[in-house]
Amino acid sequence: MSKPAKPQIRVYLPEDTDRLLKAIAGIKDTSVNAIVNEAIDRWLADSDQQQIIEKFNLDRLDEIGE
Repeated sequence: MSKPAKPQIRVYLPEDTDRLLKAIAGIKDTSVNAIVNEAIDRWLADSDQQQIIEKFNLDRLDEIGE
């Protein structure tokens, strides 16, 4: 059985940032995708974002779609 497709986003980066991310990914034997996912997870865990998530019940988005 195949995994369900994950949503994709497109991000435009300065060329220097792209090269730096690719170099770090290679050194760490990981992917740019993994690095970006980690960065987003950390950003979402920040207290500012957590306040917004709590205030607007964004942690229950899956319940709204039902």
